[in-house]
Amino acid sequence: MHKQKWVQSLAVLSVAAMAVLTGCSDKTATTSAGTSAPEGTKAAQTSKPAEPVKLKLAMWDTKTDLDFWTEKAKEYTKLKPNVSVEVEKVPDNGGQYLKVRLAANDLPDLMYLKPVHFQIYKQALLPLNDLNAVKANKYPTKVDGKVLGAPLVSFSEFVYYHPSIFKELGITVPKTFPEFMAVMEKVKAGGKYIPLSLGGKDDWTFYPLMEYGPHILSGDEQYLANLAKNPTPFAAGSTFDKVGKAIKEIADKKYAGPDALSVSFDQSTQAFEAKQAAMIALGQWYYPSYMEKVKSDDDLAVFPLPFNDTAYGDVQSMMMSDMNIGINKNSKNVEEAKAFYEWMFSKDVYTAYINKQQQFSTVNGITSELPFFNKWTTTNPYKPFIYYGTDETYAKVSAAAQFDPKKAAQTIFSGKSIDAYEKELNDKWKKAMDAAGK
Repeated sequence: MHKQKWVQSLAVLSVAAMAVLTGCSDKTATTSAGTSAPEGTKAAQTSKPAEPVKLKLAMWDTKTDLDFWTEKAKEYTKLKPNVSVEVEKVPDNGGQYLKVRLAANDLPDLMYLKPVHFQIYKQALLPLNDLNAVKANKYPTKVDGKVLGAPLVSFSEFVYYHPSIFKELGITVPKTFPEFMAVMEKVKAGGKYIPLSLGGKDDWTFYPLMEYGPHILSGDEQYLANLAKNPTPFAAGSTFDKVGKAIKEIADKKYAGPDALSVSFDQSTQAFEAKQAAMIALGQWYYPSYMEKVKSDDDLAVFPLPFNDTAYGDVQSMMMSDMNIGINKNSKNVEEAKAFYEWMFSKDVYTAYINKQQQFSTVNGITSELPFFNKWTTTNPYKPFIYYGTDETYAKVSAAAQFDPKKAAQTIFSGKSIDAYEKELNDKWKKAMDAAGK
Protein backbone atom coordinates (compact mmCIF):
# COMPACT_ATOMS: atom_id res chain seq x y z
CA MET A 1 0.00 0.00 0.00
CA HIS A 2 2.80 2.37 1.01
CA LYS A 3 4.69 1.37 -2.11
CA GLN A 4 1.69 2.25 -4.32
CA LYS A 5 1.35 5.70 -2.71
CA TRP A 6 5.09 6.30 -3.12
CA VAL A 7 4.88 5.49 -6.87
CA GLN A 8 1.88 7.79 -7.29
CA SER A 9 3.67 10.62 -5.50
CA LEU A 10 6.75 10.16 -7.67
CA ALA A 11 4.60 10.35 -10.81
CA VAL A 12 3.02 13.61 -9.66
CA LEU A 13 6.42 15.12 -8.92
CA SER A 14 7.71 14.06 -12.36
CA VAL A 15 4.77 15.71 -14.13
CA ALA A 16 5.25 18.88 -12.09
CA ALA A 17 8.96 18.98 -12.93
CA MET A 18 8.25 18.55 -16.62
CA ALA A 19 5.72 21.40 -16.48
CA VAL A 20 8.30 23.70 -14.89
CA LEU A 21 10.91 22.81 -17.50
CA THR A 22 8.42 23.30 -20.32
CA GLY A 23 7.41 26.69 -18.95
CA CYS A 24 11.04 27.75 -18.84
CA SER A 25 11.67 26.65 -22.40
CA ASP A 26 8.71 28.75 -23.58
CA LYS A 27 10.21 31.90 -22.09
CA THR A 28 13.90 31.63 -22.91
CA ALA A 29 15.69 30.76 -26.14
CA THR A 30 18.80 28.72 -25.33
CA THR A 31 21.92 27.86 -27.23
CA SER A 32 23.35 24.37 -27.50
CA ALA A 33 25.56 25.23 -24.55
CA GLY A 34 22.50 25.96 -22.42
CA THR A 35 23.03 29.72 -22.10
CA SER A 36 20.37 32.32 -22.84
CA ALA A 37 20.48 33.71 -26.37
CA PRO A 38 19.90 37.38 -27.25
CA GLU A 39 16.46 38.37 -28.49
CA GLY A 40 17.74 38.96 -32.05
CA THR A 41 18.95 35.38 -32.35
CA LYS A 42 15.66 33.54 -31.71
CA ALA A 43 15.16 33.08 -35.45
CA ALA A 44 18.36 31.04 -35.43
CA GLN A 45 17.21 28.51 -32.85
CA THR A 46 15.95 24.98 -33.56
CA SER A 47 14.06 22.76 -31.15
CA LYS A 48 16.08 19.60 -31.84
CA PRO A 49 19.40 18.56 -33.37
CA ALA A 50 19.37 18.74 -37.15
CA GLU A 51 21.41 17.45 -40.04
CA PRO A 52 24.53 19.46 -40.99
CA VAL A 53 23.71 22.32 -43.37
CA LYS A 54 26.10 24.36 -45.51
CA LEU A 55 24.93 27.71 -46.89
CA LYS A 56 26.71 30.01 -49.32
CA LEU A 57 26.29 33.78 -49.16
CA ALA A 58 27.77 35.40 -52.27
CA MET A 59 28.70 39.07 -52.41
CA TRP A 60 30.90 41.20 -54.58
CA ASP A 61 34.28 42.46 -53.47
CA THR A 62 33.27 45.00 -50.83
CA LYS A 63 35.84 44.55 -48.10
CA THR A 64 33.74 45.93 -45.27
CA ASP A 65 30.91 43.52 -46.10
CA LEU A 66 33.20 40.55 -46.63
CA ASP A 67 34.95 41.04 -43.30
CA PHE A 68 31.77 41.76 -41.37
CA TRP A 69 29.70 38.83 -42.62
CA THR A 70 32.61 36.39 -42.43
CA GLU A 71 32.85 37.10 -38.71
CA LYS A 72 29.09 37.05 -38.24
CA ALA A 73 28.87 33.69 -40.02
CA LYS A 74 31.11 32.26 -37.29
CA GLU A 75 28.78 33.69 -34.64
CA TYR A 76 25.81 32.13 -36.38
CA THR A 77 27.42 28.69 -36.32
CA LYS A 78 27.91 29.05 -32.56
CA LEU A 79 24.16 29.65 -32.29
CA LYS A 80 23.30 26.84 -34.70
CA PRO A 81 26.17 24.35 -34.65
CA ASN A 82 24.65 22.31 -37.48
CA VAL A 83 24.72 25.31 -39.88
CA SER A 84 27.86 26.70 -41.49
CA VAL A 85 27.78 29.75 -43.74
CA GLU A 86 30.47 30.32 -46.36
CA VAL A 87 30.89 33.92 -47.48
CA GLU A 88 31.82 33.74 -51.15
CA LYS A 89 33.44 36.65 -52.99
CA VAL A 90 31.95 37.34 -56.43
CA PRO A 91 34.62 38.76 -58.78
CA ASP A 92 32.36 41.47 -60.26
CA ASN A 93 29.30 43.49 -59.29
CA GLY A 94 28.05 43.76 -62.86
CA GLY A 95 26.30 40.40 -62.64
CA GLN A 96 28.33 38.56 -65.28
CA TYR A 97 29.73 35.96 -62.90
CA LEU A 98 26.34 35.08 -61.46
CA LYS A 99 24.86 34.88 -64.97
CA VAL A 100 27.23 32.01 -65.66
CA ARG A 101 26.17 30.37 -62.39
CA LEU A 102 22.52 30.92 -63.30
CA ALA A 103 22.96 29.17 -66.64
CA ALA A 104 24.59 26.24 -64.86
CA ASN A 105 21.81 26.13 -62.23
CA ASP A 106 24.50 26.67 -59.61
CA LEU A 107 23.49 29.87 -57.83
CA PRO A 108 24.50 30.27 -54.17
CA ASP A 109 21.86 29.95 -51.46
CA LEU A 110 21.86 33.70 -50.75
CA MET A 111 23.36 36.44 -52.90
CA TYR A 112 23.89 40.19 -53.23
CA LEU A 113 22.05 41.71 -56.18
CA LYS A 114 21.95 45.16 -57.77
CA PRO A 115 18.47 46.58 -58.51
CA VAL A 116 19.01 46.13 -62.26
CA HIS A 117 19.76 42.43 -61.80
CA PHE A 118 16.35 41.37 -60.54
CA GLN A 119 14.85 41.11 -64.01
CA ILE A 120 17.65 38.71 -64.94
CA TYR A 121 17.34 36.44 -61.92
CA LYS A 122 13.65 36.74 -61.08
CA GLN A 123 12.75 33.22 -62.21
CA ALA A 124 15.44 31.79 -59.92
CA LEU A 125 14.59 33.81 -56.82
CA LEU A 126 12.38 32.86 -53.92
CA PRO A 127 9.45 35.19 -53.09
CA LEU A 128 10.12 36.64 -49.64
CA ASN A 129 6.82 38.36 -48.82
CA ASP A 130 6.32 36.27 -45.68
CA LEU A 131 9.65 37.16 -44.01
CA ASN A 132 9.64 39.61 -41.11
CA ALA A 133 12.91 41.07 -42.43
CA VAL A 134 11.12 42.05 -45.63
CA LYS A 135 8.03 43.41 -43.88
CA ALA A 136 10.25 45.71 -41.79
CA ASN A 137 12.30 46.95 -44.77
CA LYS A 138 11.68 50.43 -46.18
CA TYR A 139 12.66 49.54 -49.74
CA PRO A 140 11.73 45.91 -50.52
CA THR A 141 12.47 45.07 -54.14
CA LYS A 142 9.29 44.01 -55.91
CA VAL A 143 9.14 42.42 -59.34
CA ASP A 144 5.81 41.35 -60.85
CA GLY A 145 4.14 41.89 -57.50
CA LYS A 146 6.54 39.64 -55.58
CA VAL A 147 9.21 40.74 -53.13
CA LEU A 148 12.41 39.11 -54.33
CA GLY A 149 14.91 40.96 -52.18
CA ALA A 150 15.52 43.49 -49.44
CA PRO A 151 18.44 45.94 -49.46
CA LEU A 152 20.91 46.13 -46.60
CA VAL A 153 21.80 49.77 -47.24
CA SER A 154 20.67 52.99 -48.83
CA PHE A 155 23.15 55.69 -49.68
CA SER A 156 23.82 58.89 -51.55
CA GLU A 157 26.55 59.81 -54.01
CA PHE A 158 29.13 62.44 -53.15
CA VAL A 159 32.33 64.11 -54.23
CA TYR A 160 34.91 63.53 -51.49
CA TYR A 161 37.51 66.29 -51.22
CA HIS A 162 40.39 67.48 -49.08
CA PRO A 163 39.48 70.82 -47.42
CA SER A 164 43.19 71.62 -47.00
CA ILE A 165 43.68 71.55 -50.78
CA PHE A 166 40.59 73.68 -51.38
CA LYS A 167 41.84 76.18 -48.81
CA GLU A 168 45.34 76.22 -50.28
CA LEU A 169 43.99 76.96 -53.76
CA GLY A 170 41.24 79.35 -52.65
CA ILE A 171 38.44 77.06 -53.88
CA THR A 172 34.85 77.04 -52.62
CA VAL A 173 32.43 74.13 -52.90
CA PRO A 174 30.69 74.19 -56.32
CA LYS A 175 26.90 74.43 -56.48
CA THR A 176 26.49 73.85 -60.23
CA PHE A 177 28.12 71.63 -62.85
CA PRO A 178 29.86 74.56 -64.59
CA GLU A 179 31.29 75.52 -61.20
CA PHE A 180 32.43 71.91 -60.70
CA MET A 181 34.27 72.01 -64.03
CA ALA A 182 35.81 75.37 -63.03
CA VAL A 183 37.05 73.84 -59.77
CA MET A 184 38.83 71.09 -61.73
CA GLU A 185 40.41 73.72 -63.99
CA LYS A 186 41.67 75.67 -60.97
CA VAL A 187 43.16 72.57 -59.35
CA LYS A 188 44.89 71.64 -62.60
CA ALA A 189 46.26 75.17 -62.98
CA GLY A 190 47.83 74.89 -59.54
CA GLY A 191 50.07 72.15 -60.92
CA LYS A 192 50.34 70.11 -57.69
CA TYR A 193 47.28 67.86 -57.64
CA ILE A 194 45.11 65.73 -59.90
CA PRO A 195 41.73 67.48 -59.91
CA LEU A 196 39.53 64.34 -59.97
CA SER A 197 40.94 60.89 -59.20
CA LEU A 198 39.31 58.41 -61.58
CA GLY A 199 40.01 54.71 -62.04
CA GLY A 200 39.07 54.69 -65.71
CA LYS A 201 40.62 51.28 -66.30
CA ASP A 202 37.61 49.85 -64.42
CA ASP A 203 34.58 51.04 -66.37
CA TRP A 204 32.25 50.89 -63.36
CA THR A 205 34.02 53.87 -61.78
CA PHE A 206 32.23 56.12 -64.28
CA TYR A 207 28.86 55.34 -62.70
CA PRO A 208 28.48 58.59 -60.68
CA LEU A 209 28.78 60.54 -63.93
CA MET A 210 27.11 58.54 -66.69
CA GLU A 211 24.78 56.16 -64.86
CA TYR A 212 23.34 58.82 -62.56
CA GLY A 213 24.03 62.12 -64.33
CA PRO A 214 21.54 61.80 -67.23
CA HIS A 215 18.99 60.37 -64.80
CA ILE A 216 19.19 63.36 -62.42
CA LEU A 217 19.33 65.92 -65.25
CA SER A 218 16.08 64.51 -66.63
CA GLY A 219 14.27 65.36 -63.41
CA ASP A 220 12.34 62.13 -63.92
CA GLU A 221 12.55 59.38 -61.32
CA GLN A 222 11.02 57.05 -63.92
CA TYR A 223 13.80 57.95 -66.36
CA LEU A 224 14.79 54.36 -67.14
CA ALA A 225 11.23 53.26 -67.80
CA ASN A 226 10.68 56.19 -70.14
CA LEU A 227 14.03 55.68 -71.83
CA ALA A 228 12.77 52.32 -73.07
CA LYS A 229 9.93 54.12 -74.88
CA ASN A 230 12.20 56.59 -76.66
CA PRO A 231 13.64 55.40 -80.02
CA THR A 232 16.42 58.03 -79.94
CA PRO A 233 17.40 58.56 -76.29
CA PHE A 234 21.01 59.40 -77.14
CA ALA A 235 20.34 62.30 -79.53
CA ALA A 236 22.12 65.64 -79.44
CA GLY A 237 20.75 67.74 -76.60
CA SER A 238 19.66 64.71 -74.56
CA THR A 239 20.76 64.40 -70.96
CA PHE A 240 23.06 61.56 -72.08
CA ASP A 241 24.61 63.95 -74.61
CA LYS A 242 25.17 66.66 -71.97
CA VAL A 243 26.98 64.31 -69.60
CA GLY A 244 28.88 62.69 -72.47
CA LYS A 245 30.28 66.06 -73.52
CA ALA A 246 31.30 66.81 -69.93
CA ILE A 247 33.12 63.45 -69.76
CA LYS A 248 34.88 64.24 -73.03
CA GLU A 249 35.99 67.61 -71.63
CA ILE A 250 37.34 65.95 -68.47
CA ALA A 251 39.31 63.56 -70.70
CA ASP A 252 40.56 66.19 -73.16
CA LYS A 253 41.69 68.60 -70.45
CA LYS A 254 43.29 65.82 -68.36
CA TYR A 255 41.25 66.73 -65.29
CA ALA A 256 41.52 63.08 -64.19
CA GLY A 257 45.27 62.98 -64.73
CA PRO A 258 47.49 62.26 -67.74
CA ASP A 259 46.23 58.71 -68.40
CA ALA A 260 43.16 57.87 -66.30
CA LEU A 261 42.30 54.87 -68.50
CA SER A 262 45.39 53.06 -67.22
CA VAL A 263 44.47 53.71 -63.58
CA SER A 264 42.51 51.06 -61.64
CA PHE A 265 39.93 51.81 -58.97
CA ASP A 266 42.37 50.82 -56.21
CA GLN A 267 45.04 53.11 -57.66
CA SER A 268 42.56 55.98 -57.88
CA THR A 269 41.62 55.69 -54.19
CA GLN A 270 45.27 55.37 -53.20
CA ALA A 271 46.05 58.61 -55.05
CA PHE A 272 43.22 60.43 -53.29
CA GLU A 273 44.14 59.04 -49.89
CA ALA A 274 47.76 60.12 -50.40
CA LYS A 275 46.52 63.66 -51.25
CA GLN A 276 47.83 63.42 -54.77
CA ALA A 277 44.29 64.23 -55.92
CA ALA A 278 41.89 66.91 -54.68
CA MET A 279 38.63 65.02 -55.28
CA ILE A 280 37.11 61.62 -55.99
CA ALA A 281 33.44 60.91 -56.87
CA LEU A 282 32.07 57.83 -55.11
CA GLY A 283 29.16 56.70 -52.99
CA GLN A 284 28.71 56.89 -49.26
CA TRP A 285 30.04 53.32 -49.14
CA TYR A 286 33.61 54.57 -49.69
CA TYR A 287 33.94 56.25 -46.31
CA PRO A 288 34.64 53.11 -44.20
CA SER A 289 37.37 52.05 -46.64
CA TYR A 290 38.96 55.50 -46.45
CA MET A 291 38.90 55.43 -42.65
CA GLU A 292 40.39 51.94 -42.53
CA LYS A 293 43.40 53.10 -44.51
CA VAL A 294 43.83 56.75 -43.49
CA LYS A 295 42.57 56.36 -39.89
CA SER A 296 41.32 59.97 -39.72
CA ASP A 297 38.76 62.14 -41.49
CA ASP A 298 40.28 65.42 -40.28
CA ASP A 299 41.06 66.40 -43.89
CA LEU A 300 38.03 64.84 -45.57
CA ALA A 301 34.70 66.37 -46.54
CA VAL A 302 31.92 65.76 -49.06
CA PHE A 303 29.58 67.70 -51.29
CA PRO A 304 26.86 66.44 -53.66
CA LEU A 305 27.97 66.19 -57.30
CA PRO A 306 25.94 69.11 -58.73
CA PHE A 307 24.50 68.27 -62.13
CA ASN A 308 22.27 71.38 -62.23
CA ASP A 309 23.18 74.17 -64.66
CA THR A 310 22.10 77.04 -62.41
CA ALA A 311 22.27 77.80 -58.71
CA TYR A 312 18.49 78.04 -58.47
CA GLY A 313 16.73 75.22 -56.68
CA ASP A 314 18.12 72.38 -54.60
CA VAL A 315 21.24 70.45 -55.52
CA GLN A 316 20.14 66.85 -55.99
CA SER A 317 22.11 63.70 -55.24
CA MET A 318 21.22 60.19 -56.27
CA MET A 319 19.83 58.11 -53.42
CA MET A 320 19.63 54.40 -53.99
CA SER A 321 19.21 51.20 -52.07
CA ASP A 322 21.80 48.50 -52.59
CA MET A 323 23.23 45.22 -51.33
CA ASN A 324 19.89 43.55 -52.01
CA ILE A 325 19.79 40.03 -50.61
CA GLY A 326 18.00 37.37 -52.64
CA ILE A 327 17.46 33.67 -51.93
CA ASN A 328 17.90 30.96 -54.54
CA LYS A 329 14.51 29.21 -54.77
CA ASN A 330 16.31 26.01 -55.82
CA SER A 331 18.51 25.97 -52.73
CA LYS A 332 18.63 22.58 -51.03
CA ASN A 333 18.22 24.39 -47.73
CA VAL A 334 15.57 27.03 -48.32
CA GLU A 335 14.25 27.08 -44.75
CA GLU A 336 17.72 27.44 -43.27
CA ALA A 337 18.49 30.19 -45.80
CA LYS A 338 15.34 32.03 -44.71
CA ALA A 339 16.30 31.66 -41.05
CA PHE A 340 19.76 33.11 -41.72
CA TYR A 341 18.16 35.93 -43.75
CA GLU A 342 15.96 36.86 -40.78
CA TRP A 343 19.01 36.80 -38.50
CA MET A 344 20.98 39.13 -40.81
CA PHE A 345 18.27 41.77 -40.38
CA SER A 346 17.68 41.16 -36.64
CA LYS A 347 18.14 44.28 -34.53
CA ASP A 348 21.51 43.59 -32.89
CA VAL A 349 23.15 42.18 -35.99
CA TYR A 350 21.81 44.78 -38.41
CA THR A 351 22.56 47.74 -36.13
CA ALA A 352 26.19 46.64 -35.90
CA TYR A 353 26.32 46.24 -39.67
CA ILE A 354 24.79 49.56 -40.67
CA ASN A 355 26.95 51.55 -38.24
CA LYS A 356 30.04 49.76 -39.55
CA GLN A 357 29.00 50.65 -43.09
CA GLN A 358 28.19 54.30 -42.29
CA GLN A 359 25.21 54.24 -44.62
CA PHE A 360 21.51 54.86 -44.16
CA SER A 361 19.38 52.16 -42.56
CA THR A 362 16.75 50.40 -44.68
CA VAL A 363 14.98 48.90 -41.68
CA ASN A 364 12.09 50.64 -39.95
CA GLY A 365 12.88 51.38 -36.32
CA ILE A 366 16.67 51.15 -36.77
CA THR A 367 18.70 54.29 -37.41
CA SER A 368 22.38 54.53 -38.19
CA GLU A 369 24.85 56.83 -36.49
CA LEU A 370 26.49 58.98 -39.18
CA PRO A 371 28.45 61.82 -37.53
CA PHE A 372 30.67 62.49 -40.55
CA PHE A 373 27.86 62.65 -43.11
CA ASN A 374 25.52 64.54 -40.78
CA LYS A 375 28.19 67.22 -40.42
CA TRP A 376 28.91 67.68 -44.11
CA THR A 377 25.40 67.27 -45.50
CA THR A 378 24.38 70.06 -43.14
CA THR A 379 27.22 72.22 -44.47
CA ASN A 380 26.59 71.21 -48.11
CA PRO A 381 22.89 70.26 -48.22
CA TYR A 382 21.14 68.38 -51.02
CA LYS A 383 17.81 66.85 -51.94
CA PRO A 384 17.77 63.07 -52.47
CA PHE A 385 16.82 61.84 -55.93
CA ILE A 386 15.42 58.31 -55.75
CA TYR A 387 16.81 55.68 -58.11
CA TYR A 388 14.44 53.07 -59.56
CA GLY A 389 16.40 50.43 -61.45
CA THR A 390 14.09 47.43 -61.82
CA ASP A 391 11.98 48.35 -64.86
CA GLU A 392 11.40 45.23 -66.96
CA THR A 393 11.18 46.92 -70.36
CA TYR A 394 14.36 48.91 -69.80
CA ALA A 395 16.14 45.72 -68.74
CA LYS A 396 15.07 43.95 -71.94
CA VAL A 397 15.80 46.80 -74.34
CA SER A 398 19.13 47.79 -72.79
CA ALA A 399 20.26 44.15 -72.77
CA ALA A 400 19.27 43.65 -76.41
CA ALA A 401 21.02 46.90 -77.36
CA GLN A 402 24.06 45.90 -75.27
CA PHE A 403 23.93 49.30 -73.61
CA ASP A 404 25.82 49.87 -70.39
CA PRO A 405 26.15 53.53 -69.34
CA LYS A 406 29.46 52.90 -67.59
CA LYS A 407 31.00 51.28 -70.66
CA ALA A 408 29.55 54.11 -72.76
CA ALA A 409 31.34 56.65 -70.56
CA GLN A 410 34.60 54.75 -70.86
CA THR A 411 34.21 54.68 -74.66
CA ILE A 412 33.65 58.45 -74.79
CA PHE A 413 36.56 59.05 -72.40
CA SER A 414 38.82 57.01 -74.68
CA GLY A 415 38.26 59.55 -77.46
CA LYS A 416 35.52 58.15 -79.69
CA SER A 417 33.49 60.81 -81.51
CA ILE A 418 30.34 61.54 -79.50
CA ASP A 419 28.23 62.19 -82.59
CA ALA A 420 29.25 58.92 -84.24
CA TYR A 421 28.87 56.98 -81.01
CA GLU A 422 25.42 58.40 -80.27
CA LYS A 423 24.26 57.45 -83.77
CA GLU A 424 25.54 53.93 -83.19
CA LEU A 425 23.77 53.71 -79.83
CA ASN A 426 20.49 55.04 -81.22
CA ASP A 427 20.55 52.52 -84.08
CA LYS A 428 21.03 49.63 -81.67
CA TRP A 429 18.39 51.01 -79.32
CA LYS A 430 15.78 51.36 -82.07
CA LYS A 431 16.38 47.79 -83.25
CA ALA A 432 16.11 46.53 -79.68
CA MET A 433 12.82 48.39 -79.18
CA ASP A 434 11.43 46.98 -82.43
CA ALA A 435 12.45 43.46 -81.40
CA ALA A 436 10.76 43.95 -78.03
CA GLY A 437 7.60 45.24 -79.72
CA LYS A 438 7.87 48.66 -78.09
